[in-house]
Amino acid sequence: MDDGRTTRPGPEPSPSDLPDPEVLARLVHYLNESIMVVRRDWSVAADLGPPGGMLGHGQATGLHPFSIMHPDDVERVVDDANRAMRTEPGWKGSLEFRGQRADGSYAMFHVDFHNRFDDPVLRGMVVVSREVPDPDDDGTPPLPGQLSTDLRIGVVGDHLPIGLVMMDDRGHVLFANRSACELLETDLEAMRAGQMPTGLQPIDRVELIAVVQRLQAAPGKETLTAEIVGSSRRLLSSTLVSRAGEGSDGAVQFVIITIEDVTHRLAREQHLEHRANHDSLTGLPNRAWLLDRLNEWLAEGRTFTVAFLDLDGFKTVNDRLGHAAGDDLLAEVGLSLRTALGPDEAVARVGGDEFVAVVSGPADHDQVRHRLRRAVLTTVGAQAHAVGASIGITDSRQGDQPWDILGRADAAMYEDKRRSG
Repeated sequence: MDDGRTTRPGPEPSPSDLPDPEVLARLVHYLNESIMVVRRDWSVAADLGPPGGMLGHGQATGLHPFSIMHPDDVERVVDDANRAMRTEPGWKGSLEFRGQRADGSYAMFHVDFHNRFDDPVLRGMVVVSREVPDPDDDGTPPLPGQLSTDLRIGVVGDHLPIGLVMMDDRGHVLFANRSACELLETDLEAMRAGQMPTGLQPIDRVELIAVVQRLQAAPGKETLTAEIVGSSRRLLSSTLVSRAGEGSDGAVQFVIITIEDVTHRLAREQHLEHRANHDSLTGLPNRAWLLDRLNEWLAEGRTFTVAFLDLDGFKTVNDRLGHAAGDDLLAEVGLSLRTALGPDEAVARVGGDEFVAVVSGPADHDQVRHRLRRAVLTTVGAQAHAVGASIGITDSRQGDQPWDILGRADAAMYEDKRRSG
């Protein structure tokens, strides 16, 4: 009853108020809809649905949505699907097409699309599907049925933004779209004849055969990144999924492979990772990288030596000549330190004029101190501005955490600075 008072929304549920994963897993069986989140690149980022839904609970994540759609329906809906991806946030639409169940059979699904690319968590198209009776069921056999004779490259391939290959239970290629042939630099006839792409690296060829054999033995999903050398050197990422056919008593009847060129994406990811873990001024690893390296070495039980180095007189250079001169000096010192260390040694810039060197194995402290100090003092900038180095050195100990080692090395560095000051 409305008493005229403003109703305030209740507080957000705390984690303890939410159902635990076991409860959610049980609730999945009561869902009558499958829900997916599809990204701009057409990858399925999330999948929740009943076991009997499209591909079954959680099995679509990482796939391309078209790979779980009946091939004959892809050509019919691909234009509408692409237009849906170009809509504004908040748009809603629907389609009907045949999708794949967990047992490999196909059923008609009613699918609603909700554009939620503006949602900071979802960041994609929310696709809600529910199975409906197929009024147009004409008795089309389940895959692979007559694929080996009836399926042609033009049915699907020219419309898919990724490569798609379909194999039978014996590993014979039934179908490959144009994108797959272009990415592998081969053709459908060669693939049907059992010929491996000539540009595929031998080690990747062996791994691909092993993955296909495992998926022929039992339904499953695996991923593989392979290098192919043809007109150019490229990295291809593949997702391989095997499915049991309808009425096959769980026996695998086909393997679907989706392929995409990730050369530029991996290069960009490596670039971003390098930026996140390296100092932009000196090009040296930064504090985040150093902590990861120390954690890794400690977890492996390795013994190593850490040297904490601080430049003496650097502040004077900054104050008298400006930050540009100081930056030049830091870059010069960073290069000299990196050159002075061997393959099992590394140096990181962890602060304004502070560097930390890590030397594998128990090392001679005097020898390490001599090399690092010499690397600083022989630079042109250090000689021109009378810049020196204070260095504190310690060895790793059993039970250490990264901050324990850095704390001891830092304290030893200040003791060295006090003695030389």
